Amino acid sequence: MGPAAGQPEDKHMDRERLEAGIEGIRHLLSHLHGEVTTLEESYSQVLLVLRRLESACDIDDLTKLLRRKAFFGKWNALLDECRKLGESCGMILVDIDHFKKINDTLGHPAGDEVIKRVSGILKKFESPACAVGRYGGEEFAMAVRGSEAEILGIAELVRKTTEQDCAEWKCTVSVGVAAAAVTGYDADKTLKSADEALYSAKNGGRNQVVYA
Repeated sequence: MGPAAGQPEDKHMDRERLEAGIEGIRHLLSHLHGEVTTLEESYSQVLLVLRRLESACDIDDLTKLLRRKAFFGKWNALLDECRKLGESCGMILVDIDHFKKINDTLGHPAGDEVIKRVSGILKKFESPACAVGRYGGEEFAMAVRGSEAEILGIAELVRKTTEQDCAEWKCTVSVGVAAAAVTGYDADKTLKSADEALYSAKNGGRNQVVYA
């Protein structure tokens, strides 16, 4: 009779232990959820910092334009998309005329100011349809989605604006233009054509736009 009389009390104690165990598990799960949330937030913050660092590495310090590698990544992506959609695009190469003379006569600080001024002119054209980068030294590149007339219009506007805005240094630019459709949307051939057009512009007297 003794054990039978104590059975309800044992069941009550077992229930309390079970409820306490469940509550402990709930507390642990809540704690773990908080830890996971904190880890997810930390992970997101780390990814954000990494993206910002990657973005900073893509930008040239002096000009605030895309570095060469980042620019050509944009150019290749734009070229592929235009080829698939059957849209027109092209390459514009811009080179500051007599830049060595500016450095030699006015000094390198003046040369840097000229580069920044020209970069500022080019940067105004940046858009989803136009990527701009520093190709090297005093040379810049523009990857443009648009018709032949639109691309040539941008090239001429760059030339004209530079002549006006950089008059204090008597600075002008030579510009070479090539359409991707002419080269079969080949990235290297389009770049080569634009480079040859730029060479012709410089040999032809500078401060002009030449279309390949």
